Amino acid sequence: MSRCYLINNLESRFNMQRVSAVRVMKLRRYCLCWAFCVLIVSGCASVKIKGTDAIAWVDGEPITRDDLGYSLQVAHRREDLSTTKKFDMSEYIQKLIEDRLIVQEARRMGLENAPDIQEKIREYILRESVVKLYNEEIVDKSDVTAEDVINYYRENYESLTLKVIQAGSEVEAGEIMNKLQSGEEFDKFALEYASHSEKQDTRELVVKRKTLRPAMKDAVAGLKPGETSSVIYDQDNYYIVKLLDRQAAPVEEIDSVKADIEKVLRDQNIKNRSDEYLLELHKKTGVKIERELLASIKLDDGDRTREGWLGDNRPLVEGNEIALTVGEFVAMLPEKPLKSNEESLKWWLDRKVVDVEALSRRYDVNTELKDMVQRYKNVLLKAVFTRNVIAPQIIISEKDAEDYYLGHQNDYAKPAKYRIQQITLMSKEEAEDVLNSLAGGANFSWLAKTKSKDTFATAGGVTDWKTKAQLHEPVRDVIDDLKLGEVSRIIQIEGEYLIVRLMERSAYEVEEFSNVKGLIYNAVYKEKFNEIYNAYIDKLRNDARIVLNDEAIRSYMETFK
Repeated sequence: MSRCYLINNLESRFNMQRVSAVRVMKLRRYCLCWAFCVLIVSGCASVKIKGTDAIAWVDGEPITRDDLGYSLQVAHRREDLSTTKKFDMSEYIQKLIEDRLIVQEARRMGLENAPDIQEKIREYILRESVVKLYNEEIVDKSDVTAEDVINYYRENYESLTLKVIQAGSEVEAGEIMNKLQSGEEFDKFALEYASHSEKQDTRELVVKRKTLRPAMKDAVAGLKPGETSSVIYDQDNYYIVKLLDRQAAPVEEIDSVKADIEKVLRDQNIKNRSDEYLLELHKKTGVKIERELLASIKLDDGDRTREGWLGDNRPLVEGNEIALTVGEFVAMLPEKPLKSNEESLKWWLDRKVVDVEALSRRYDVNTELKDMVQRYKNVLLKAVFTRNVIAPQIIISEKDAEDYYLGHQNDYAKPAKYRIQQITLMSKEEAEDVLNSLAGGANFSWLAKTKSKDTFATAGGVTDWKTKAQLHEPVRDVIDDLKLGEVSRIIQIEGEYLIVRLMERSAYEVEEFSNVKGLIYNAVYKEKFNEIYNAYIDKLRNDARIVLNDEAIRSYMETFK
């Protein structure tokens, strides 16, 4: 409903016969000046109220600034709003009022008590509560200090010069170690136990400490230049390492890697804090597991055995607000479990103790999650109202679809397409020379290959099929005047000079009804949906009391200046 319509219906809506034409004009100017209009609806009033964040009330129920902000965010308009000079706030306020009218009607019909609605709300509260718990107990307690970054940098970005011996077995590594301890030269074994490609540098390596695998990194941590490690076992290989040199990480380079280090340390802190917090929660809930019973559960004897376990109501897990029977545990296992019973139960328990703690915090009552839950519930109610009340009224006949198709054929048309050859030149003189050559009978493809400066030159200037809209504007201006095989005049486009030849043209063509039938049914459905929906809105408006808070709306608008 447009602002013009609202203003023009001002008197009839309020039964204000004494409102003069002058006042209506003032109201028009007021709406344009402030970039929003008072949504004039039945039972609606415009007031100035300070000290509240409500921008409107629908039958006494407030619509807040946060509701409006959420609406704008969902509409992906926040970035646009920050730069636009003209913004019709009334569009969004009207949408919020309409949504609230529908939600209130859905409540009156008892739709909010539907089991699927209640289940989705419970799932939403749990999901968002876990997120808040994670942020409070894990993320907020995993900070990285400047000292942490400096220490990590010094430890992991120092340069190490190493020589490495790789032995074939533990026994061989032990024998080499004994000979080294007896005084034999390290270089002798480094060369002997290097591959052919490594013999020239006798396995001398210069590396950053952070690039070493954990076992190697730990082994060289305490070495001084000239010292040799003990035997290092890593991934089925045996190594002995000699530290030749150690260079401290250059201080001037820390800023270039600071962000990467902070991320690594934060991830480590989050992992450590998560493990620590899970242990705390397990202790807090006092979980007791029947280990012997857990070990006795075996599902590899066929479906009958599984069915038997499913009916087993013996308690497997008990704790504060946590309980799990054997049957419930078996029900959550796949037909062919890939994990052991212990692993599967631990996975469930880890999630369960977190869920219990998150819900116990009552974020949905004591924080902004309360408003988030209400908005989510409203979204669900609107969806279920349109599905249960609006959608069943929509009936689309074949004639409806055919009539729509006949009235909107341009929407289902294939636009004309063109296939051209082009020669792109960098100066008008070159273009004139080429055009003269073409007039003298020269081959367009040959000239495109030898003279053109664009990417189509190697193909003789032949381009892909394009609609008129896909052609450069100067080409669009001449393309319909060309006959097949005809060459254009010189066309200038941003410092370049084009000559085009029309090769083929496909005619504008309307798609057959049968080919676009699905699209047409969708369009008719949308049209009928909007018609029924708008009729509902008009009826609900007539019966509602709507009050707008000009002061709050004006204040909110200031945030976009």
